[in-house]
Amino acid sequence: MTTSLEQGIEAAKSGQMEQALAHLKDAIVEEPTNADVWVWLAAIIEDETKQTIFLKKALELDPSNRPAQRGLAFIERKKYIPPKPGEKLSDYTRPIGIFKAAPAQIQVEQEPEPSPAPEPQIVLPAPAAEETSAPAPAAEEPPKKQNTRAQKPLKTKVWLDVLMYGVTLMVFIVIGILIGTTLLNVNIPFLTEPTPVLTVLPENEGVFLLENGQYTEMALNLNLPKDETGIPVTKQTLPELVVNNQVISLERLQLLDEAGLPVAFTTRPVKDNIHLLIPQEALAPGRYCIVFTLNVDRNEALYWCLRVE
Repeated sequence: MTTSLEQGIEAAKSGQMEQALAHLKDAIVEEPTNADVWVWLAAIIEDETKQTIFLKKALELDPSNRPAQRGLAFIERKKYIPPKPGEKLSDYTRPIGIFKAAPAQIQVEQEPEPSPAPEPQIVLPAPAAEETSAPAPAAEEPPKKQNTRAQKPLKTKVWLDVLMYGVTLMVFIVIGILIGTTLLNVNIPFLTEPTPVLTVLPENEGVFLLENGQYTEMALNLNLPKDETGIPVTKQTLPELVVNNQVISLERLQLLDEAGLPVAFTTRPVKDNIHLLIPQEALAPGRYCIVFTLNVDRNEALYWCLRVE
């Protein structure tokens, strides 16, 4: 049976990055101690901070993992030497290799399927001229065949009329709906776009505190942070938290208070991988963290924290 890691690798090599990311999320759950899962995960995302965390995680599991070592060396080198045009982390995490072109580009190179040959038309020979002027018997077979063929176009025309009537009816129904929604000012889900949850979206991936239309990024930490670096402060008791991340699964997120107790919250989808997270009850002063568990046995998790005054 093909594992989620193998399915993610095949999808990544085919250029299907969203599908590859979905498979690798499942692979984290299935094989949390497999260093290859974390190396592949780092190779298909763009965020350098997350790449570093995932590659370090791979080295914790397998200190001799060469792809993870090369990947971290490439990230460190970029601090001093600008990368070449088109140079990516996946170029240095071989044997992972360079990803292939997207499926849309691959399909362009394929030869188009030949169109089916037109069906040959059968032409009936004209009846031979009679040698005598005697009338043909009434019971002869050719006249019956000609009558049968003459009836077929009539049946085809009936079906064509029914089809055209149905299409015309559908056009009038759609026009009527459009006119009705315009006059009554009614929104219909499949004809109108829903009112956006957020008018302004975050420019990059991460977890943010949204306050007065401004985004403040919450620092990413492996396990509970020991200091207040990168932890924003707010006076809102019902802060709006925006999660924009391709890697984490929304279903596995928790909101914990300083005592480690869970806080109930609701989520609303915004767009693609962006979700709005709001506590269900007003928060008391203190530090609160959004937590995504990586490994339960090792007690490892990703933390994004804020402080409520």
